[in-house]
Amino acid sequence: MKKTKIFLPLLAAGLVLGMGLAACNNTPGQSGGDQSQPQSSSTQPKITVTAAEGKKTLIIGETVQLSADVEGVTWESGDAKVATVDATGKVTAVAPGEVSIKAIKEGYKNGSIGITVTRPAPTAVLDFTLADHYSADGWWSTTMEFNGMSFEQGSGVTPVTSDYMDQTNTYLGYFGEGDIETMKFTSDKAVKAELVVTFGSNAEVADLGPLLSVKFNDAAIDLTGKSLPAPEQQYATEFHEISLGEVDIKSGENALVLTMHENAPFIDELTVYAKEQATITLVPSVRESVELEAEELEVIVGKTVQIQAKTEGVNYTAADETVCTVDAAGVITGVKVGVTTVRVKKDGLFTAVVDVTVRPAEVPGQIVLEAEDYIPEGSEMSAELPQWGGASVYSGTSYITTWPAEAELSIDFNADAAKTMVLSITGAPKMNSSWQYEDLNLAEAFEIKVNDVAVNLAEKILPAPTSMWALELAEVDLGDVAVKAGANKLTVKALVDGPYVDCFKLTPMA
Repeated sequence: MKKTKIFLPLLAAGLVLGMGLAACNNTPGQSGGDQSQPQSSSTQPKITVTAAEGKKTLIIGETVQLSADVEGVTWESGDAKVATVDATGKVTAVAPGEVSIKAIKEGYKNGSIGITVTRPAPTAVLDFTLADHYSADGWWSTTMEFNGMSFEQGSGVTPVTSDYMDQTNTYLGYFGEGDIETMKFTSDKAVKAELVVTFGSNAEVADLGPLLSVKFNDAAIDLTGKSLPAPEQQYATEFHEISLGEVDIKSGENALVLTMHENAPFIDELTVYAKEQATITLVPSVRESVELEAEELEVIVGKTVQIQAKTEGVNYTAADETVCTVDAAGVITGVKVGVTTVRVKKDGLFTAVVDVTVRPAEVPGQIVLEAEDYIPEGSEMSAELPQWGGASVYSGTSYITTWPAEAELSIDFNADAAKTMVLSITGAPKMNSSWQYEDLNLAEAFEIKVNDVAVNLAEKILPAPTSMWALELAEVDLGDVAVKAGANKLTVKALVDGPYVDCFKLTPMA
């Protein structure tokens, strides 16, 4: 209240002083106001802009005449990339978007009208999953590393995947350097058309130019200024339409070729907007794959197996030569226990892949007890050994994945004579609550007996896999056990949930 009381007298004094100064400055014949001053913006009349027939939505290439209720206005477009306007107020639609067109004249408030530009109905929408695919090395994408997991995508054919944010529920991705997508289509006439490719990305792509180059009917298309925004949702794949501009489509077959220079964005579809009525028809890929007699082979360590290729003139490459090797004739040699792949390639054809399982050499007199053949009560399921990552396979092809605590396993086996044998277990620890593997003390996990005699599991450790996602089974020596001639029994009781168990082995003493 004090501030108000002090302020009011000062304000009054200021007004009186100001009026006095104003009076002193007036020349004879002048009144208190300057009648020659222009009107303030608050009192200026506003220009009203209208579009012919009220048309405020245009298709690319269309025009509309604007008019103002005041003569002599200057016209201005807020974004000439969306629509232009000439000196007469004629608007021409250029590209999809929204723009404000202004009418300007001195002494008036600017008038404006909003114009929306859309594309016409597409002449054709062509799915890139049906395009012609080519990989420079016969294998789609370079090796990818994620949290210790190493994997590659696809064999000869671009991977097709789906995402809730894409256009057609299928799109192509995981491109590497040198990979090529060729979209071929026919037209029943020569027409001009706008080509629009729908690209997807889970990260911002500031400039498409360094990632890929594009040609249409052998003519390069400039990607300068073409970019993809960052997705609104982290890690989500968002798809955006990128215009390649206007091209001349010829009568007959046409080809749009995308060449990847490095890991490129996902590709979904090509939309063709012809400037006049035309029939656009996709020419689907017809390239063939290398043909094999069998796509899965097994070999024992130190032994060989022959790949039988129906296609002549192929060459072979082993993905992991520490597991198996392959020579120029397609002969696979097992090096160590594990799983890997051999690629069978020929230029111009999709690469074929042979899944190779290398099993251990047979040991005379060894007894192998497959755990999956004796599923303990309370187990929910058994599952096949995953064929990904650095997974190793031993005697069997599966392991028990959910072995609950207190579950009991009973395995009967026969021996040809009473003797001492070495007992071993093959398996791997389960992941902990933090999604990590840790070494497992078998004494804390199992009670194991042979013919009711407890096996000493003290200091017996089942090692953790060396990679987070590569499930590597290990064989652990549990010590010597006595077996009888004829019928014997191995019993196992789980003290904790898990781990994965492939098999038990009883090997004669050396």
